[in-house]
Amino acid sequence: MNFRYLLLISLGTFFIYVLLLPKHAMIRKFFVLCFVSGMLIFALNPDWSTEIANYFGIVRGVDFLFYLSNLALFFIAFVNYLKFKKMEIRFAKLVRRVAMDHAVEMKT
Repeated sequence: MNFRYLLLISLGTFFIYVLLLPKHAMIRKFFVLCFVSGMLIFALNPDWSTEIANYFGIVRGVDFLFYLSNLALFFIAFVNYLKFKKMEIRFAKLVRRVAMDHAVEMKT
């Protein structure tokens, strides 16, 4: 089996899965769909990635796609870091509040 067909099947399946996700995260869903659509386009016509890469001064299209995927993964990691940091702060406030409530109950 050609790897290209495996790639197209897996990206198509992922695309459909993302479409079926709940609508509460529409912006995130939009960016994922754009990224997967781009990967599908480049899987169907790999020469386009080389042409775009040459425009940006990169020799091979594969390197260009690798750089783009690294940027996307960095963005995802950064967004998750911010989300977990916010959750950590909220959890600390909740623990303080519960401790204060418990201290007031013990005092009375």
